[in-house]
Amino acid sequence: MKQFVIAISLSLFLTLSGSVMAAPTWSFDDPEEIVAWEALNQMEYSVEDGIFKTQSTGADPYFFPGGGWDLADWDPFSGAEYPAIYMRLKVNMTNDWQIYYITEENDAWGEEQRQNFTVEAADGFTDVVFLMEAGGWQEHTVTHFRMDPGTIEGVIAEIDYMSLEGPLAPVERTGKLVTLWGALK
Repeated sequence: MKQFVIAISLSLFLTLSGSVMAAPTWSFDDPEEIVAWEALNQMEYSVEDGIFKTQSTGADPYFFPGGGWDLADWDPFSGAEYPAIYMRLKVNMTNDWQIYYITEENDAWGEEQRQNFTVEAADGFTDVVFLMEAGGWQEHTVTHFRMDPGTIEGVIAEIDYMSLEGPLAPVERTGKLVTLWGALK
């Protein structure tokens, strides 16, 4: 009976306070993770060994993490609660990246809801934080966003993870279960 009362109390609390949802995170450990992604533009892409690999084939490459123009496989989130996008990546050349987004309060895609970043070339993986300050991200509820990995042809990016919750612990991928388990512990 005690467990039943606790379960009802928790259910009532979540109903009254709004559901508790985790922000979207992509680890690319499974190639199926990007199958539902739509509107990948001017880029070749693949998922290999837990890395999302992109190569721009034009001046306007983009992808929608977890969806497309009007589709997201994650719930809207508070931009104030999640003001940054964390990534571990390496890129072959320094170039400008862009993040476009829409919110519950402004659902029109446009230049006013865009953040630009310069991503530096690196031989190895680097942790990058995109602090979203432009256009009201931190004042609104974000419903969709689009990542433009470069603004010219030939940008090769390898992305180990994307997260709104913070940096994920890097794992050395050797293919050996013992090594992987040791890294996770």
